[in-house]
Amino acid sequence: MHGTLARSRSMTDIIKNAQLAPVQEFRRMDADGDGAVDRTDFLRAPHRLLAELGIPEDSPKGRALLDANETQWTFLLSLGDADGDGILTADEYVAARTSPGFRSPDRPGKGDVCRTLFDLLDSDDDGSLDEGEFLRAADYLCMSAAEARSYFEELDADGNGRLSPREFLKAVKRFYTS
Repeated sequence: MHGTLARSRSMTDIIKNAQLAPVQEFRRMDADGDGAVDRTDFLRAPHRLLAELGIPEDSPKGRALLDANETQWTFLLSLGDADGDGILTADEYVAARTSPGFRSPDRPGKGDVCRTLFDLLDSDDDGSLDEGEFLRAADYLCMSAAEARSYFEELDADGNGRLSPREFLKAVKRFYTS
């Protein structure tokens, strides 16, 4: 009986931890603190990043990033907007982000935000990010410059001073799981 209780607690902890990252994500996006995320809240970070980088929203890279985020927003609404009001409460957001549909490899736009963000940051279009290019995304990834520098070194698995798209994906995953 004691083993069953321990397994039960362990499963409960796993579920709580799986829901914690989306709750933190939700809080970062709820810019006005009204307890709901709408389209404007959701698209605030990519708009701000484009402005900070001086990349026009109507440029190919700017449009790609915004379109990828728009696709993700539309899909999240389809999964979680239980009352059809066009906004997601914290509970609706967590339900959408932890749903099997969101984790599906067939999800519309899966990976597009990461790919378009990588392309946007790759200012010299060489297919990799140096530390300076990576640091441009620190705020977008909710990291201080010091955290981003340290994390860059950690992500640079081969020690070549550059991040491949695969290494960069780890940084984006950290954004969604920390």
